[in-house]
Amino acid sequence: MDFTVAIPTFNGSKRLPEVLDHLQKQVGTEDIQWEVLVVDNNSNDNTAAVIFRYAEQWHPQRQIKYIFEPRQGQAYARSRAVKEASSELIGFLDDDNLPAENWVAEAYQFGKNNPQIGAFGGIIHAKLDQIEPPYFERIKGYLTIYDRGDTAFCYERKAKLRRIPAAPGSVIRKQAWQECVPPPEKLLIKGRDETTMAAGEDAEVMFYIQNSKWELWHNPKMEIWHHIPSYRLEKSYLLKLARGYGLSIHRTRLARFYPWQRPLLSFLLPIYTFRDSLKVLGYYLKYRNAIEHDLAKACEWQAKIGQLYGPYLRIKKNQ
Repeated sequence: MDFTVAIPTFNGSKRLPEVLDHLQKQVGTEDIQWEVLVVDNNSNDNTAAVIFRYAEQWHPQRQIKYIFEPRQGQAYARSRAVKEASSELIGFLDDDNLPAENWVAEAYQFGKNNPQIGAFGGIIHAKLDQIEPPYFERIKGYLTIYDRGDTAFCYERKAKLRRIPAAPGSVIRKQAWQECVPPPEKLLIKGRDETTMAAGEDAEVMFYIQNSKWELWHNPKMEIWHHIPSYRLEKSYLLKLARGYGLSIHRTRLARFYPWQRPLLSFLLPIYTFRDSLKVLGYYLKYRNAIEHDLAKACEWQAKIGQLYGPYLRIKKNQ
């Protein structure tokens, strides 16, 4: 098998058909042996029935497999996908990610031509169910909408602004995962906390790979569309999402460091708290009149508050 498309999902029966329809329309894959793995992460809807229905009329030269993972959390679902994948290159799609018709071909070719790369991502566009609101450009990052240019580049570990590929639509080499990523039980982040919206499990995996001999890259020829329903653009949802983004920063900050370095960071916690407190205060004093009526400013305000509280949320949850 040359390539695996892995789709972790939880109660995705209504979202999955659109993703699978796009995968059925892939072009340029005549000489590629590839499969689709749908990892059902303990759903209680009819996700399984949807997959079995598609399997009955799936392309005869491809494969689609249904896998049930009872342990809740993206970390468990993605780890199970890696274990079950029959290929070295594994492309991850969320159940609301719609790949371009050449996504599989471009992902496979890039990975095949660059064996030193452990993981790579592409461009993520937005597919909205409504007219784009005026504030969208300023809040799209919270919704994982990224366009990092039309030129391929390596994400340097020693760069001043350390970056990694966004998880949706990314490809990870199985060997890199097996060498660098701990079992899901030992990861700092298991999945999104639905109460606080704190997440970051995908970023943790990318940082583990970036901290190794493997390279991380941007491949602009890989494009997906993130399908965003209207409710995700409502004020209440965006404010909660932004707060969760801020709460996740400390956990992903820990993941950037080698395990032996992490205990040392506890001594820096008072410094982080003091610095983040100043940022919160400074932001409020500067934009307090705009926060009420400017949604983008309100989201940024919530993200800064979340960043301040993040370290203590982690300590509380571990206790």
